[in-house]
Amino acid sequence: MQKDHAKHNEAVCDLLLANGNFSDWVVTTSFYSALHYVQHEIFPITEQGITFPDLDSYYHHLKQNGKQKSKHRVTINLVNTHIKNAAPKYRWLYDSCMNARYTNYKISKTLATQARKYLTEIKQNLKK
Repeated sequence: MQKDHAKHNEAVCDLLLANGNFSDWVVTTSFYSALHYVQHEIFPITEQGITFPDLDSYYHHLKQNGKQKSKHRVTINLVNTHIKNAAPKYRWLYDSCMNARYTNYKISKTLATQARKYLTEIKQNLKK
């Protein structure tokens, strides 16, 4: 399911990029596509003898054990650990998305193109 969601977001990203008028949404859909691709790659995951099928179960376990980070922060940490080559680009997409969504929707076409490029490069680091 994660991979289908990633592909859906990626298709929307490409439509928006081709349109040329919604650079903020190109960045946003690039990030959320990457998020679903990396979560598909990482899960299921086994840590300390416990297998977690998805981020929700992993996050719930962390929260129960007093580790109160956001799901985005948890995903960033997992990417840093399990998909090291993609980590800087994933973090860049996250930061750029948060800026585009919450700070400044006026994003340049250059930045939008870079976001799409980073999504492609992140996918090249995945095995699934």
